[in-house]
Amino acid sequence: VTSTQIAANQVGASELDSSASPTFASANLTNTSTGDSLLITTTEDSSTAAPVITLKRNSASPADADYLGQLKFKGENDADQEVVYAKMTAKISDASDTTEDGLIEFALRKAGSNNIGARLTSSDLKLLNGTGLTVAGDTTLSGSLVVAGDLTVQGTTTTVDSTTVNVQNAFVFEGATADNFETTLTVADPTADRTITLPDSTGTVALTSDLTSYITASSTDTLTN
Repeated sequence: VTSTQIAANQVGASELDSSASPTFASANLTNTSTGDSLLITTTEDSSTAAPVITLKRNSASPADADYLGQLKFKGENDADQEVVYAKMTAKISDASDTTEDGLIEFALRKAGSNNIGARLTSSDLKLLNGTGLTVAGDTTLSGSLVVAGDLTVQGTTTTVDSTTVNVQNAFVFEGATADNFETTLTVADPTADRTITLPDSTGTVALTSDLTSYITASSTDTLTN
């Protein structure tokens, strides 16, 4: 950077003239305070976004999966060693003209190794390599939810606002005491569509083995106790 590119033409000044277009192989900014190491200000007063920072990789042969710009967050460990603790990296997902796609990867240090924890693509947010999701608040899903593993609901009430609930095999009830004993409500493998209707009444469902006598006759027969 020449002195004519420094505000007030002062070498060592802290501001660059707006006409400056310096070219660097690399540049280091050292700050001995907790103030801004780099401050970019615009005085333009429209609603258009500004200031703008652009990271451009001008490749002669762009291809799918090419890495683009990257932001690294470095620190030191307790052995006085420099460590990249987190970084954000942009990539080309699809370089095809008119159907370009991009993605951003989020990498974090995990147990001493670099670990890609999340990838934001043009269609999905993917949590990778053992990264979980913790939400402190209500969550609303407007589309379908597919759970490939087990689903555990830690609450006292689960409300299902649905006309039909499809269960593959059985309902398992733990009961009031969490122990090794459960009650399983299941069905024999049906050979046709079946419907069992519970009556509009309060009472206890009895098993046939609990009845002293029962009738297996026509639908006009009445069972009394």
